[in-house]
Parts: sequence; structure tokens; C-alpha cells
Amino acid sequence: MDLVYTTTMLSQGGRGGQVQSDDGDFKLKLAVPSAMGGKGGGPNPEQLFAAAFAACFEHSIRHIARQDKLPLRGCYIEAVLSMYVNFEGAYRMALSLTAFMAGPLDQATADSLMERARGICPYADATRTNMTLNLKALLDTPVAA
Repeated sequence: MDLVYTTTMLSQGGRGGQVQSDDGDFKLKLAVPSAMGGKGGGPNPEQLFAAAFAACFEHSIRHIARQDKLPLRGCYIEAVLSMYVNFEGAYRMALSLTAFMAGPLDQATADSLMERARGICPYADATRTNMTLNLKALLDTPVAA
């Protein structure tokens, strides 16, 4: 296995604190969402996780489409993250990703891109056995039958 990238992030203050990269290029104050008893008014770890997962998954779709020379003209991802408390009091997450794809693709090809992206996306791999992941592909420009 070849190392591709390493990063270090620092966190201080938990959900209501701040995070930053060790090189100082990224720094962000966090806020506990009002739905979890906080004041809101800023990003929270779940939003950051959903955004990072969506960006990585979209990149995986685009990578596969490029490799296979598929006519994907555009793509964006909507990520909906839900947090639950199970019967043991542990927090669990579920994530639904909807990919909106543009180009002369049929639904079977779009669905295949989603499943293949699940297979190469490192976020999908890291959460494979401990988070529900729902995938849906929607064609912005469906091909007529």
C-alpha cells in the first residue's frame, strides 16, 4: 500500500470549541447545534463530516466516470446526516447521499457509478460496518427511453 496523504488536525473545547490544522491553513470555531441543546450559530462536527464525506464521494464518482470515459458533464452531492441514540445510549449516524448527475447517462449507469464509488471512497470504506449509508442517483438530464 502506498501512502497518499497525511494530515494532522487539532481540536480544543469539544463541540463548542475550535478545530485547526497543524499547518494553520484551516481554523474553525464550532458550535453545538440548538437541536442538541446548544446555541447554534456555527458549524458543528456532523456538518463537517457530512461535507467531507460528500466531497470525497463526489470525487470518487468523477474519478470512475473519467476512467471509463463516461459522458458525465456535471455532478453534485446532497448529504443528509442524521444522528440517533440507540437503546444502549450510544450515538449512531446515518447518511443519505443523493448524487445529481448531468450528462447523457441512463439510470442504470448512474446507479452503477454510485455503487462503484461506494467501493473506492475511503469514507465509505471507513464507515462500512458502523454507519448506515443510503445512496441515490438522480439524473438532471435523463435519457429518453
